[in-house]
Amino acid sequence: MGVIGEGVDLLKLVDKGVNADLYKQLGEWIDKVANLQKDVEELRAKNLQLEERLRFKGKIQKIDGHVYVDDDDDEICPRCAAVDLRPVPLLDMNIDGRGMRATCPQCKIAIGNFGGPIPKRRIAGKSV
Repeated sequence: MGVIGEGVDLLKLVDKGVNADLYKQLGEWIDKVANLQKDVEELRAKNLQLEERLRFKGKIQKIDGHVYVDDDDDEICPRCAAVDLRPVPLLDMNIDGRGMRATCPQCKIAIGNFGGPIPKRRIAGKSV
């Protein structure tokens, strides 16, 4: 049996010798995958840093049911300000076919009744 066992071991070595190139390529691919995983983790960390830098850090005011950035006269979307932390100015749009309304171009939510966005100075002048 010793001769048969040695013969089997010899066949295994011959098989590995024939497939040496495949084993070498497999090792190279494993190294490449490991490097790509490191790159993905680095890019995710950079992405989180950039998202934090882009996040809106201003102050938001709510006046009479309308939302504004502290130093700006344009009305902004309350949904985008609360959920996405982005000040998206409302536009006068006809999205649903019911007439012109103050509408967010980002999330397409129509705010209030018919009419465009209301400037802050107009609301501030009305309530004083």
